[in-house]
Amino acid sequence: MGVAVYAEDDLLPISALQHLLFCPRQCALIHVERLWAENSLTREGRHLHEKADGGRGERRLGGRIARGLLRE
Repeated sequence: MGVAVYAEDDLLPISALQHLLFCPRQCALIHVERLWAENSLTREGRHLHEKADGGRGERRLGGRIARGLLRE
């Protein structure tokens, strides 16, 4: 039995599942209609994700904040 090969357009991003569970309409707007309107909350979320994904840690108030999983 061979391995199934799917076209990129046939794949469903994991984010679509999250959007579908939260709001089917939101899921359709974003993933079917390709519509997205950024607002202050989504802008803040994007900024926080960029910071977390940046991998740069910091020391604050006697503690250490680690972001990302980078080998040193």
